[in-house]
Amino acid sequence: MRGHVTAKLKRSLKALAVVVLVGAAALYGARPLVQFGGGDTEVETAPAAYIDLENEGSGHTQAEVSDSEIEDRSTRPVDYVMQVGSGETLMDLLGRAGIPSAEASQAIETLITLFDPRGLKAGQKVTVTFEPSPYGFGQGAFSQVSLLADPIRNVAARRNPKGAGFLPLETKRQVTRQVAHYSGTIKSSLFESASAAGIPAPVILAMIKVLSYDVDFQRDIQPSDSFEVMFEGWYDTKGKLVRQGELLYAGLDLSGAEITLYRYDDGHGQVDYFNGKGESVKKALLKTPVDGAKITSGFGMRHHPILGYSKMHKGIDFGVPPGTPIQAAGDGSVEMAGPNGAYGNYVRIRHGNGFATAYAHMSRIAPGMHTGRHVLQGQVIGFVGATGRATGPHLHYEVLVGNNQVNPMSIKVPTGVRLAGKELDRYQGFKRQTELLMASIPASMHIAITNGKPGGTQN
Repeated sequence: MRGHVTAKLKRSLKALAVVVLVGAAALYGARPLVQFGGGDTEVETAPAAYIDLENEGSGHTQAEVSDSEIEDRSTRPVDYVMQVGSGETLMDLLGRAGIPSAEASQAIETLITLFDPRGLKAGQKVTVTFEPSPYGFGQGAFSQVSLLADPIRNVAARRNPKGAGFLPLETKRQVTRQVAHYSGTIKSSLFESASAAGIPAPVILAMIKVLSYDVDFQRDIQPSDSFEVMFEGWYDTKGKLVRQGELLYAGLDLSGAEITLYRYDDGHGQVDYFNGKGESVKKALLKTPVDGAKITSGFGMRHHPILGYSKMHKGIDFGVPPGTPIQAAGDGSVEMAGPNGAYGNYVRIRHGNGFATAYAHMSRIAPGMHTGRHVLQGQVIGFVGATGRATGPHLHYEVLVGNNQVNPMSIKVPTGVRLAGKELDRYQGFKRQTELLMASIPASMHIAITNGKPGGTQN
């Protein structure tokens, strides 16, 4: 009986072995044939990939290169383009690149002769260069650090090939000074319409700054009003603006009322903007002491939102985000700076000609503001908040004549410098030259200036 069971078990094992062998043969036959080292079929491989460490998470496929290209690369310097991190110094960045501190210090000391490393900004690119490796792979010794100091200059500290230390190196892009002329119609805001016309943002901001003495950008600007501007800039050989220069002229046509402002240098180091009559654009007081201001409550009787009854509102409320810097409306002396009842954090400045200005509900007063402190027009004196009796963040702004509050939007503020005599004649001649130059440049064009004479380049 036992022999019969053993024979039956053996037959079952043989059958199982046959099934396994047949299955293996079937799988092998179904598998695609891949030949190594012979035949006509090449092995398919995916191109190599690398990760850009400065843009973590972004993978790129690298094109296949020939043996000669690989050999050629092994003889070239190795460049690493790195980005300055938030709060990172140049010494920190070189340390991150693996540069020994002694060499990094020498390179930075050399670079300081061309560029102040404290001017580095987060996100700025710095190139760190190494010599080619003597072994044909990897990298050799640290040889150079370079960066773009400004849109025109590239500066570097390069290892001295004839001795110890590093040598300063500066290269400049080929650029020409040109004058650009633009004009257009305002559809929504001056900034948006000027941007759409191709005017660089810093030029638009300079326009707004000089025009803000005469223009309330919340109330005075209307659709179909027009603007005109002329400014200098440095352009490369492809006609691209690489750095804007001075604003030379700014003009607005506000429903038929023209404002024209010309940049004028008196030849003694004083530069300002003047209107057609030779009057300085600068007034004793700014129209609005905060940027981007929107009037949320005007001067006069109103229903007080907290007290619940009608009360004289002796100033203007500007609705702006909390923390917005508040500027002194004019030169003067601080009469008061500190908490002041319902006004909250409060600053009052006494100006000339009997004027004073007051600023209330500040989140905080700027450091150094105290009674007797002299301030200049445009100087930051505090920051927008909601201290005191306020329903939300805003600036309450008052203008006082003597000790009485008056409507800031209706008073006539004394102007600054008014040219006269020979200086006025000199200015009028300069103004005519500016107008002739502007007339010679078609809109949306920029032209090179050679010996005071224009020569054209299209934008």
